[in-house]
Amino acid sequence: MTVMTSIRKSIFIVGLLAASAFLAACSANTVVPLRYQASAPQGAPTCSQSISLLPFADKRADTITIGTLGEGKRFYAENDVSEWVSWAMFEELKARGCDVKYREKSDTAPHKGYTVSGSFDTVSVDSGATLMAKAKLRIRVKVEKDGQFLIEQIYTGERENLGLTYVDAAQKVLSSTLQYLLQDAATDVVKATK
Repeated sequence: MTVMTSIRKSIFIVGLLAASAFLAACSANTVVPLRYQASAPQGAPTCSQSISLLPFADKRADTITIGTLGEGKRFYAENDVSEWVSWAMFEELKARGCDVKYREKSDTAPHKGYTVSGSFDTVSVDSGATLMAKAKLRIRVKVEKDGQFLIEQIYTGERENLGLTYVDAAQKVLSSTLQYLLQDAATDVVKATK
C-alpha cells in the first residue's frame, strides 16, 4: 500500500510539474522583450548641445498589452514601454554626439537649455502567417529651449519582419520600426538645436 501511495504521489507531482512547465511555456510565448540598438545614419547632423530628455508619456488606450498573437492570445511587453521609447531616444541623441541628461521626473519649473519630451499613442505588433509580425508605432516628439517651444513633430511607421518564433519576429519588428522613426526624430532634434 505504501508503494502504491508513493507511486501515486510521484505521478501527481510529475503531472503538476508538467502542467506548470506547459503554462510557463505558453506565457513565455507571448512576452516580447523590448530591445533597442541605436544607429546614427551616415550624413546625419552631429550634435554639440546639452539636452535634457524627459520620459515619454504612454498615451495608449491599452497599456497592458502590445498586440495580438492570434487565437485570442495577446502580446505583452517584458519591460516598460515608456522606458523603452525614452531610452531609445536617449541612445539616438547620444549616438549623434549630444550631451544627454535623462530626467526621471519632470517638474513644473521650465528647464534651462534644450529639453526633449514626447509621448506615444500607438505601439502595437500583430502576428501574421508563417512567423511574420507587423508593427505600428506613432510617436510625438517636442523640443523646447529655456521653456519656449521650438518644434513638435509626429512620427508614424509600419513595418513587417520574420523571426524564428512569433515573439522573435515581434521583438525584431518593434525594434526596427522604433529605430526607423527615431533616426528621423533625433535628426530633427539635432537640427532644431543648431
